[in-house]
Amino acid sequence: MRCHYMEVSRIMEQQLKITQERLDAAKYLFDGGFYKDSVSRAYYSMYHAAMAILTLRDVKARGSSGVLRVLGLYMLQEKDMGHYYASALKFAKEERKKGDYDIFAEIGEEEAETIIGDAEKFLKRVEELVGPIDEGDTDG
Repeated sequence: MRCHYMEVSRIMEQQLKITQERLDAAKYLFDGGFYKDSVSRAYYSMYHAAMAILTLRDVKARGSSGVLRVLGLYMLQEKDMGHYYASALKFAKEERKKGDYDIFAEIGEEEAETIIGDAEKFLKRVEELVGPIDEGDTDG
C-alpha cells in the first residue's frame, strides 16, 4: 500500500509541476500578445491540474474528453470542486481547439486573460485539495 501511495504522490507532484509550467508559459505568451497560444497553454494547465485531482482519487480517465466527463461526475459526487471549474475547463478546451485548428479564429486579449485567470483559480483549488508542490523533495 505504501508503494502505491508513493507512486500516486509522485504522479500528482509531476502533474502539478506541469500545471505550473503550462500556466507560466500561458502568461509569458499572453504578455507577448500570442493570445491563441496562451489559451492553449492555459487549457493544458487546467487539464493537468484535473489529472492531479483524479490521480489523488485513484480515478482513471483517457484523453481530454474523458477527463472532462470523469471530472464532471466526480465533482457532482464529491462537491470538492464546483460547477465553475468544470465549465471553465470545458470553455478553455473549446477555445484551445478553436485557436489551434480554426485558421480564421480570433481569440482576443480579454478572452485569453479570462482563461488564464480561470487556470490560476483552477490550480489554486486543486492545491487546496491535494496540497502545494513540494519542490524540495527530489527523492522521487
